[in-house]
Amino acid sequence: KPLAVLRAVEDYYTHMNANVHRGVHAFSEKATAAYEAARDAVRDFIGAASSREIIFTRNATEAINLVAYAWGLANLRQGDHILVSEMEHHANIVP
Repeated sequence: KPLAVLRAVEDYYTHMNANVHRGVHAFSEKATAAYEAARDAVRDFIGAASSREIIFTRNATEAINLVAYAWGLANLRQGDHILVSEMEHHANIVP
């Protein structure tokens, strides 16, 4: 892993090991602030209109399922096709 990632993980476990949005104690507040700062950084990086548009998921499978159910069920119809290449993550092609 990149050194910056290792340092960030170490900092989290050393200084703010708590659930975000789940407590009023100092560690939880610090973890929540860091989480929301990361959301803001992603928003700025991709040019999103709002931080509320940024959703963090645990992995590619969860992310793809979220898109499939939240967007796909409302927008895809019988006979539509989805094109993927062999370069796609495995979560894109398994049921």
